[in-house]
Amino acid sequence: MKLKYLAYVIAALSAGTLTACGSDDSSSSSNNNSQVADKDSDTIADASDNCPDTANQDQKDSDANGKGDACDALPTQYTFTSQFDGFEGNSTVSYSGQTARQVMIADLTSAVKALTEDNSKTADDVKSNLMFYVSGDVDGANYNYSVDGQTVSPGPTYGDISTGKNLSGKIAGGNGTGGGETGTLLSGGFFGWEEGMDESPLPIELLENYITDVATLATDGVSVSIDTASGSVNVDDVTVDQYGRDYDQLIQKFALGAVAFSQGTADYLKTDFANSNAQTEGKAYSTSEHKWDEAFGYFGAARDYNDYTDLEIRAKSGRPEYASGYHDTDGDGLIDLRAEINLANSTNCAKRDVGSADNTAATDFTKEAFDAFLLGRRILNNAAGGTLTDAQQTILDEQIETAAVTWEKCVAATVVYYINDVTGDMDNFTAENKFANASNFTDLAKHWSEMKGFALGLQFSPYSPFRSGKVADIDVDDLKEVLSLMGDAPVLADGTQMGAAFSGGVDQYKADLLKARDILQKAYEFDETNTANW
Repeated sequence: MKLKYLAYVIAALSAGTLTACGSDDSSSSSNNNSQVADKDSDTIADASDNCPDTANQDQKDSDANGKGDACDALPTQYTFTSQFDGFEGNSTVSYSGQTARQVMIADLTSAVKALTEDNSKTADDVKSNLMFYVSGDVDGANYNYSVDGQTVSPGPTYGDISTGKNLSGKIAGGNGTGGGETGTLLSGGFFGWEEGMDESPLPIELLENYITDVATLATDGVSVSIDTASGSVNVDDVTVDQYGRDYDQLIQKFALGAVAFSQGTADYLKTDFANSNAQTEGKAYSTSEHKWDEAFGYFGAARDYNDYTDLEIRAKSGRPEYASGYHDTDGDGLIDLRAEINLANSTNCAKRDVGSADNTAATDFTKEAFDAFLLGRRILNNAAGGTLTDAQQTILDEQIETAAVTWEKCVAATVVYYINDVTGDMDNFTAENKFANASNFTDLAKHWSEMKGFALGLQFSPYSPFRSGKVADIDVDDLKEVLSLMGDAPVLADGTQMGAAFSGGVDQYKADLLKARDILQKAYEFDETNTANW
């Protein structure tokens, strides 16, 4: 702004100098030179105005492309067309592989949830069926994901969405075999779960352990028995073990962190965008554009995410055509899994925004994350086939950090939400150290497993406040403490954790969880009221 104003002043002074020295007819010279051209009357001379036909005194140019936002509006939807010859007008947005993995995680979760006690099968049989979604050749298999009353596309097979995809090749640290493309495991290795893990554990090991454990539960012919206020009762849910762990929740939430969040932040948003703007061979997009899209695909938002309300994203209420978390934006009668539905962590952002809406420091995670993805993608679209200017790189770096950290805040706030649920469940234990009823036990197992599964995912981003050093007195050891305070299972109504007496019992464990919540509040700079009430 200062430079543009200076240019205006210099131009005006130059005009005055020429008037004084160029002619004896001062009246004529004044008429010709006393005014600098300013067609839109915004006080910015046309020669310096980045929107000479549209008034924009602020000269705001969010994407640093030399054209002001007033006459070169930023996109409101995640839609971009090609800058390359021969592909004019073609869409450059592509993240079908990420969508396929989102569907695999959802289908794995559904398969676990559908398990019932079946003595006709062995634990190995059940495990093999579940591991198919993790490491199998799924291309020719029909996926199970569906939307009530709607036809989804593409389909019906995983291969119709994207070929050659699985979860094990993209999980943080890889599949443990040393072969194939693997996900990044950040410095310090994997941490946060001790039971059954090797000295140098990998996320794939924990995911497989979860699947092994639930396969055993579904085939051992043994029901979990708990003491309630009305006596001993059996729990019929075979995904819940005697220690209060719900495996369909652990598996889903952990996979979202170790695959989707890890890939999106530690791999794709860490791309060397400055040196990746060349066209991908035979494609309408640059390498940079595609890498950015892949990060966005793992976030899981519909391409018109900003057109939804938070209640609509969370699929609870709103306009009928949006209220289930999807919208047939192109009007073709189908719900495109790659564009027209909100999946995964994108829905957690909306849930937490709804949960803080009535507070004085209401969050707007949905808009912050989506706007950062939009602006970053716009910059890369502008630079396709060329180079990023210093100004563009600066803005892009800001969007990378905003997208990654806001995405993580949605996860962390969800951990806080479940800490609050778990402590509430424990408040319902009876004075005789029993569960109020069977639901008290299964609710505790569900909420604890969601809390722990999401919390394990907080270690996978290099932009995390636990790793970036941008929050005073917060580092990765604090996250390790959070996970340690949670343990590998909840403390049950009788004061035991994984079959052993927990020092200080239920009250101490509740205090430990609140300490973990305090650490999260500090690390993510959450408002105290939001933290207490999510």
